[in-house]
Amino acid sequence: MARKKRSDTGGGASWMETYSDMVTLLLTFFILLYAMSTVDAAKFAAIVASFSKQMNPEVYYSQGAPSDRDGEGEVPELTKNPQETDEMDQLYTLLKQYVDENNLHEQVEVSRSEEYVFIRFSDTVTFRGYSDILETSGKQVLDVLGEGLKMVDEYVEEVIIAGHTAEVAYDRTDIDRSLSTDRANVVLKYLENKNVISPAKYLSIGYGLYSPIADNSTAEGRAKNRRVEIYISRKGYPISYTKKIQETINKDINSNEAEYKSNTYID
Repeated sequence: MARKKRSDTGGGASWMETYSDMVTLLLTFFILLYAMSTVDAAKFAAIVASFSKQMNPEVYYSQGAPSDRDGEGEVPELTKNPQETDEMDQLYTLLKQYVDENNLHEQVEVSRSEEYVFIRFSDTVTFRGYSDILETSGKQVLDVLGEGLKMVDEYVEEVIIAGHTAEVAYDRTDIDRSLSTDRANVVLKYLENKNVISPAKYLSIGYGLYSPIADNSTAEGRAKNRRVEIYISRKGYPISYTKKIQETINKDINSNEAEYKSNTYID
């Protein structure tokens, strides 16, 4: 009877496959160790950033995403909401346009800052001589101002109207004080009667001859000193701030006072 052949298990070379797998794993392990020991700083930062992005809220930038910006390590500007229209600027623009269109640059001065709008009227546009009767030309400018105040009522803290006179040779101290106050009150009442803003926001001041902006020894200087000024302050800047405003506008007062002569002249 013939002897059966043993079946071939094929195990002769199978150890080589196992060995090659082990060598491959060891090689991969050492490559990883080497890579970890020489990690690139930029790549490491990128890895950290990728984790941070998952952990932190997203920030929007004004000049595109961070990957779109040139240069590294720069602090980007955060996006800001568009600024709201400045109503006080509208008032200034309205007045300035009227002055320009009517060629009143010599008679009406308009300026502004973040805290106020300032208007200065010469005596030729508001009052004549020693009168407290408001001229037609002055009423026309105040009509424009009234329309502007109506637009910005809720943004106005107060409207301060200041009257000024010029110094002359003879003593008119009492008259000048009264005249400057009367003129300021006339302007105040004219605006108040228009019902454009709350009457509580108006204030009149009579400086008399004690706040000059020019030399009283000349006719030109006295003409500049006889004036009416209106300060329209923004919400949050009450009367206590007015003096600072005036000092800013009339910064040359102290230097002018040193030049005043003891004897002045009448026009």
